[in-house]
Amino acid sequence: MNSFPLHLSDPNIFIQTLDDYLLQKMRKKIYFHILRNQQNDFFDMELFNRKYVNDMKKTEAFSETIIKELAELGWKTFIGYGGTGLFFYDQELPTSAW
Repeated sequence: MNSFPLHLSDPNIFIQTLDDYLLQKMRKKIYFHILRNQQNDFFDMELFNRKYVNDMKKTEAFSETIIKELAELGWKTFIGYGGTGLFFYDQELPTSAW
């Protein structure tokens, strides 16, 4: 970061700016997760929440947005492990989801 963003002077948009940043971070983490693990493992939403968000309802809202985006790209998703594990697959649900 070379300088602070200009919107830093407007405290009224901090919450939205933080939410946008966290959603981008989640997209990036999921993208890396898919590249690294392919379809063999789940994305741990609870871990992401503990590390970055600290509000599981907000993390779930981010995941709903991302699930819709992935569906548009042809991916299927499944939320397992009590709502904390997000699986990505293109053909069949991974056996580890059961």
